[in-house]
Amino acid sequence: MYPIQLNVTNKQIVIIGGGKIAYRKLTQILKEDACSVMIISKKFLPEFFEIEHPNVKLLTKCYDKNDIKNAALVIAATDNSKVNDQIKKDAKAHQLVNHTSDQRQSDFFNMLEIEFEDIKICLRSNGNDCAKVKYISQVIQAYLTEVYKEDKHD
Repeated sequence: MYPIQLNVTNKQIVIIGGGKIAYRKLTQILKEDACSVMIISKKFLPEFFEIEHPNVKLLTKCYDKNDIKNAALVIAATDNSKVNDQIKKDAKAHQLVNHTSDQRQSDFFNMLEIEFEDIKICLRSNGNDCAKVKYISQVIQAYLTEVYKEDKHD
């Protein structure tokens, strides 16, 4: 994988799925300035309904290939690997797809981002060990907080 940062400003993003993974992906996307985010699922976690964002639209329905027709970025995050496979098959070559149930079919993986003052540190495991990345990020955050707290008191 080639590490990059993707500018999603003015990009249409479609997330298919309404569970924990889809919600986590949405909260990451909302930190950026996406043109529009459409989330499609038959069921949604209650947290989805608490989001008040002008560019977010929830559609309660089954996935259809026309749902991703205008998307620049597609996240296949259903609990059904066959549906996720179909989403990947339906995507055009110019569309980036994150297939959350089969990393071999993903065009990209998300990175965990640590923000500390005016710097950002990104960690990734290529989709292999998210728990380890989370743990290491907590260690780094604790270290930075402690070191910079000491520097401010000198």
